[in-house]
Amino acid sequence: MSPALPRGGLRSAAVFALCALFTVLAMGLTLLASGAYRDTAAVAEVNYTRRTALSYLVHQVRRSDADGCVYVESFGGGDALALVEPAGGSSYITLLYCYGGQLRELYVEEGYPLLPEDGLPVLELSSLDIRAEGGLLCFTATASDGTVSSVSVAPRCRLGGEVGML
Repeated sequence: MSPALPRGGLRSAAVFALCALFTVLAMGLTLLASGAYRDTAAVAEVNYTRRTALSYLVHQVRRSDADGCVYVESFGGGDALALVEPAGGSSYITLLYCYGGQLRELYVEEGYPLLPEDGLPVLELSSLDIRAEGGLLCFTATASDGTVSSVSVAPRCRLGGEVGML
């Protein structure tokens, strides 16, 4: 009588090989998915910064939308949106501008001189271009990675002239 070959060992090896293959494929899929997630998260962060900056500017225009209260001027070596708010016999100006790689906001009484670095940082933004064209305010924001987004808003009010003294 010849001794029988053990078949249990071959089955165990096949099961072990399948488990090892499953583990390797699961790890590979996890690594592939984590790379895709990282890329998607980075793109979402850039889009968030640009969209939030433009949405913030549009909201500020809508908030201050009264005759002669919305201006475009130069401040800190670039374009600035000036929003005038009369309060208690004085006028206060909110300046929104890009300086030092950040969208900044400066709230000051009219005629009170401040420097661009005095503004509070709102968001990271490489540059901001503001133009008044045919009754529209056109904002063009450049993110830190160089991507550019634009939005135009039609204020219900007349656009004002230069603010002066800032």
